[in-house]
Amino acid sequence: MASYTRERQIAELAILRASILTKRVQSSVSGISKADDSPVTAADFAAQAVLISALRKAFPGDAFVGEEDSSALREDDALKQRVWELASTAHLENPDDEALLASPENVDELLEVIDLGGRGQGGRKGRFWVMDPIDGTATFLKGEQYAVSLALIEDGQEVVGVLGCANLKPVDGKVTESTVDKDGLGLMLTAVRGQGATIRIMEFKGLQPAQPIDSIARASSPADAQIINYSSGSTSRHDLITKLANSFGAKFPNIELYSSHIRYAALLIGGGDFQLRVPSSSSVHMWIWDHAGAQLILTEAGGKVTDLDGKEMDFGAGRDLNQNNNGLLAAREGIHNAVLEGMRKLLAEDASR
Repeated sequence: MASYTRERQIAELAILRASILTKRVQSSVSGISKADDSPVTAADFAAQAVLISALRKAFPGDAFVGEEDSSALREDDALKQRVWELASTAHLENPDDEALLASPENVDELLEVIDLGGRGQGGRKGRFWVMDPIDGTATFLKGEQYAVSLALIEDGQEVVGVLGCANLKPVDGKVTESTVDKDGLGLMLTAVRGQGATIRIMEFKGLQPAQPIDSIARASSPADAQIINYSSGSTSRHDLITKLANSFGAKFPNIELYSSHIRYAALLIGGGDFQLRVPSSSSVHMWIWDHAGAQLILTEAGGKVTDLDGKEMDFGAGRDLNQNNNGLLAAREGIHNAVLEGMRKLLAEDASR
């Protein structure tokens, strides 16, 4: 198996640079009206641009899948200029690290690299990078948790995953929206397939040494399960998750987090036991950029991820994981089967009505 040493190095530095960019934008807009989402929009585009620029320089044969394309920028000169200002001034303090990364050299290249992600489709063969430049835009605007994510998919499998969680500051082993790293740059979580998962402190001046993440494979009693969810969302069957929690005697709602990737982080270092996504309709999407990378980090740390049919997630299916998968269960390995069996029973009962 390939070591992916260079891929990991470039991905971690690219995530650090994008985390610095987004954190500075977030710090400048605290208290902004939620109706004005232009700062997060600009940061979203700029972060995607600097991520793809760095990766394209290092790995010119690779493809990309990102959430954004440049159509909104091509119609809004003011927004385009703001994105260019952010992307062109994003730099790492360490000149040796910065020299490994590229940036867009002009506005036309900025639009081009954004479109490489926004128009990318992925697939089963070859290599492509999946990114979410700001996962958790609503909480980003409120100064709460968000993540910058990056994953390398090779022949339909995650092989490298990096999460930059610039506000993450667990207290007493818990991750919450309101407990944020106001002065620092949070934490980075990384995994390479077959090599385990690591955590390191991000700083504006660079990265602290990586430390292994303790295994989360141990079983826990379903009655004591810490369930991670976002109960205000409309895409998942919270009624069925409530029934499952009641059947276990577990508290629900419990750990409430908006960002998909921060929910995975809470499973890894925040005391969470499992999270479920039970699609509320057949039209619900499960976008690849909300899950790629974080799932690899979780499984390398001893977690288990399947859909509600017990199948592994299909990262070769394209932009929408729900094309070949049905919902999601991410859990500590020791509790995964009990949760899956319980939910499958409830789904069967629900379907028979």
